[in-house]
Amino acid sequence: MVKLIDWREIIAELELTAHHHNALALPPVYGAYCGDMMSDVLARARRGSLWITIQRHRNVIAVASLVGLSGVVISGGRVPPPDTVALAEKEGVPLFSTPLDSFHAAGRFYYLLTRAGLINPGENSTAEPQK
Repeated sequence: MVKLIDWREIIAELELTAHHHNALALPPVYGAYCGDMMSDVLARARRGSLWITIQRHRNVIAVASLVGLSGVVISGGRVPPPDTVALAEKEGVPLFSTPLDSFHAAGRFYYLLTRAGLINPGENSTAEPQK
């Protein structure tokens, strides 16, 4: 059985503000990816991950949808423009912002993943999450 982190925990721990319709289904989250280069996310992010980035333009949603990410968190107190929010709703991609910078958001999420037993501290960062 795959362990999951409850979205309520993620939202509280990362101080997230939702920028999508409340009725949007929040898919399971199995890990995270932190990065700002679209090509890097396309090449390395894994389906079911939560993407933490400073980017806030429409291409973020296109990449998240293509990769099959479980959501996007825009860090550093940045807020997505209306066209990004509209595309996120159209594509069904949960979109959030946080006042935390990427380092602290990723650190807090790492803590949640570790506490849930989805990863082991000190493991290779490219290792598959535990199931």
